[in-house]
Amino acid sequence: MRIQSWEEVGLDQRRALLFALVVAASFFVLVVLVGAQLRMGSVSLALGVMAAAGAGYLVSTAPRRIVRIAAFQQTLEAPSLAASSNIYLKSTSSRSMTFLMLRANEPRLRSFLAEVRRQTLLGYDASTATQGARPQSHIFSESTRTVIGSVVGVDGARVEEGADELDGILNSGGLDEETKLPLLIAVSFFLPIMLMLFAAMTKETGLAALGALLVLELVVLDIALAISGGSVSWGNGGKR
Repeated sequence: MRIQSWEEVGLDQRRALLFALVVAASFFVLVVLVGAQLRMGSVSLALGVMAAAGAGYLVSTAPRRIVRIAAFQQTLEAPSLAASSNIYLKSTSSRSMTFLMLRANEPRLRSFLAEVRRQTLLGYDASTATQGARPQSHIFSESTRTVIGSVVGVDGARVEEGADELDGILNSGGLDEETKLPLLIAVSFFLPIMLMLFAAMTKETGLAALGALLVLELVVLDIALAISGGSVSWGNGGKR
């Protein structure tokens, strides 16, 4: 669990931790009470512990998943963003005009570009506008960060010449290293099937066994998501 992910999505660490603990305790109490009504005995305590652990884990790691999903979406948009930047730079020879024309679909990246446009219209140059928009709080994809940095770093004279710096924007960040979606898709498809086969072969159909398999599936999927987004940057612009 990365505490930094809470800061990335604007959550206070103490409040987020307290909220996760409250949710876990609530699930534990709820499952124990239901088990007592059903006269499940000590099994209800085991189910309560598993439910509390699963709920606490999902809630506490939710910001990390939010960041991962945003990073995936931004990385998928990076090639079109790079191509658009290349075209706008060559046609306008202006970094500020380029940022005014850039658009994105991912909500956080769209919010960042909107703030950059606002700063630009207020009279700031491209470098100051991007710094004022606090890109580290909005951009989680290293590829997208590289595209933005390339646009800011292009020299005006070299824009008019059509130098290799512009073409280099199209090769930003190693997109293939940042999007390991096939791994996540494969795990998401085969894992439920394998767990169902395991439950059928072992003939474990009790609530405790099914609950344990469900928690195991969620944890494995979360690990697969973390591995698939291994190059997502955190706050300081570096890689994990």
